[in-house]
Amino acid sequence: MPRIVLLAVAAAIALGGVVAVAKLRAPAPVSIAVVEESATPTAVPFIYIDVGGAVARPGVIRLTAGTRVGDAIASAGGPTPDADLAQLNRAAPLRDGARVYVPRIGEVPPAGSLGSPAETKIDINHATAAELETLPGVGPATASRIIRSRDQRPFAKIEELQTRGLVTARVLTDIRDLLTLR
Repeated sequence: MPRIVLLAVAAAIALGGVVAVAKLRAPAPVSIAVVEESATPTAVPFIYIDVGGAVARPGVIRLTAGTRVGDAIASAGGPTPDADLAQLNRAAPLRDGARVYVPRIGEVPPAGSLGSPAETKIDINHATAAELETLPGVGPATASRIIRSRDQRPFAKIEELQTRGLVTARVLTDIRDLLTLR
């Protein structure tokens, strides 16, 4: 009999130890805060986008901030049958005042058209020195000379970078496809 009592006491102590360890390892309770609705709802910001090209209803449209090029095309009535959507990044985010141009098959989107490869081109008549310095072979000194030259007379052709003695033929070859004139 004393053996049974001794085993029962040992089992009770072991069980108490397991319960104590389990309580120590249990996660702390999470507090929950209830937020009341505000009396006045927050206004949704709008942006205005110029959509043109091969869309059903070209023009300026109003969209909520955070929308994408694909949303702008849909809001303009969707693409026409001759639209070349493969040239566009329909997931590109929109910004206020942007232009989205949906090219027709075989057509090249104009420079600066959001969602197109032309968007990434640098306009040598309006670029900052920092933007010009991102071009291969164009450092701070060359960027400064380009800006001084265009301030005297805007560029009519990209080739004028070379004819005015601002870049070498090799540099012009490397950067020609990265430039545009607007």
